[in-house]
Amino acid sequence: MDKLPEFFSLANIVSISFQIIVLTFILFVIALLLFILRKKNHQIDFDSVTGLPNFDHFKKNVSRILSTAKPREYMILSFNIDNLSLINETYGTRVGNEVLKRVGKHFAKQCEKNEYVLRFFADNFIFFTKNPNFFWNVEERVFVMTTVKDSLKDIIPERYNFTFTTSAYYIDNPADSIDSMIDKANLAQKLCRNTHATHRVIEYTEEMRTSHEWNREITLTMENAFMNKEFEVFYQPKFNFSNEQVMGAEALIRWNNPRKGFLQPGKFVPLFEDNGFIEKIDKFVFKKVCSFLDSWNKTMESKKINPLTISFNLSRYHLYNPNLIRELRDIAAEYDIGENKIEVELTESIMFDNQQRLIKVMKEIKNAGFSISVDDFGSGYSSLNLLKSMPADVIKLDKEFLSVTPENQKENIIIESVIEMAKKLKIKTVAEGVETKDQCEMLKNIGCDIAQGFYYAKPMHESNFLILLNESARKISG
Repeated sequence: MDKLPEFFSLANIVSISFQIIVLTFILFVIALLLFILRKKNHQIDFDSVTGLPNFDHFKKNVSRILSTAKPREYMILSFNIDNLSLINETYGTRVGNEVLKRVGKHFAKQCEKNEYVLRFFADNFIFFTKNPNFFWNVEERVFVMTTVKDSLKDIIPERYNFTFTTSAYYIDNPADSIDSMIDKANLAQKLCRNTHATHRVIEYTEEMRTSHEWNREITLTMENAFMNKEFEVFYQPKFNFSNEQVMGAEALIRWNNPRKGFLQPGKFVPLFEDNGFIEKIDKFVFKKVCSFLDSWNKTMESKKINPLTISFNLSRYHLYNPNLIRELRDIAAEYDIGENKIEVELTESIMFDNQQRLIKVMKEIKNAGFSISVDDFGSGYSSLNLLKSMPADVIKLDKEFLSVTPENQKENIIIESVIEMAKKLKIKTVAEGVETKDQCEMLKNIGCDIAQGFYYAKPMHESNFLILLNESARKISG
């Protein structure tokens, strides 16, 4: 019986040891779960690539400061790494992510009191700071913030020019949503993507907002406008300098908007060229020109006037359409154009896109029976060099090139030289933007072939152009 207590004592020890093991295991599991939960929360609260606080943190801190802020007291800076995709393609996404991480770390070090930064998406970083009131202070701050090359030199070669595109939004209304403020800062970059080279920081303006809203309205209404026949073709007559008789016209698109009235092409054509809608518009104009010439050929007056030449503009968008020539031929075949000519106008700016492709398309257009006109000639540096290889029938001297006074001898000499050279190449010249009698006399004296401008006639509706042609026919027969 004396050994029984010893047995119970040993059992107690085993029991206590087991309890300790169980307790230790439970504590380990709890610690592991807390670690996992903390890591999970960190993943939720912080950017996995840069380690910067996420948008919720950013929004909470910025909203707190803006709750007592005055208009334009604070600002949003948006930084976009230029060509990060090139880094990813060249060195791999691992290096690309390391670049983002180091840039984020660099930006975080720049933060002072009440300043916050986050990676908003991809390579876009957003920085909240106080407005220093002087723009050059903003420029200086941005310069410091974007000087990160030293921290990347071990992973990016020195020859690589690591740059940012930066925009700023001065917070006019602190009560606005943070999302809206960031959108405005980023919108400035989007709208000025191709024009920011001379400005280190692009500032969001109300004009940008108005332009953006206008572009959005156009995009949402253009299809319905086309179906509702709001687009109309106007004709600006062209006159022979030799006898001042009408010899043709340029077909121009107009948008007869029910709310805003007639819109000039500059208000919508650039956007149409960006979104591809210009293809439908150009074909619409071409079809209208063919239809007009068909109708004109059926009148008695058409026999009294030399064959007309109607030109229309063809956007660069069409140059990469392999079916372009066939489509133009098919449309023209629906109508009896007769001996009249259709002239395809290509702007000189197209020459910089793909010269070989352009010349190939121009030759195909000529082989299809159409004439070629180069619009805005003189606005680019390659004009003279291209003349030797362009199969052009006509060049239209750029309006700015012609904004000269008769007394300006140097500019007159340049125009005269271009016209003389065109004659030797058997290319006709059109002077567009002729607005004064002095310009008219000067151009006539130096041998320009055709005049187009307000001095002779403004763009007009098809019915008015027909009246003008009938009047010209009567003068010839009378």
